[in-house]
Amino acid sequence: MKTATVRDLRNEFARVSKWLEKGEAVQIIKRGKPFARLVPEPKQVSFLGCMAGTAIIPPDFDEPLDLEWEAMK
Repeated sequence: MKTATVRDLRNEFARVSKWLEKGEAVQIIKRGKPFARLVPEPKQVSFLGCMAGTAIIPPDFDEPLDLEWEAMK
């Protein structure tokens, strides 16, 4: 776990945020004592896996079709 002071958060947040982006937890030190802990958000898992975002559903997906079925005659 990385550590940063309150001053680091104020002056060098870009550096601390890079640690969070990499999945590292950051302990915040205030006046020499642990004050808080920043943890990165868990990554979103998609049920589509590697195909996430590739399926396109047309806006008229649920509209009735203009087809005559032989069974309907």
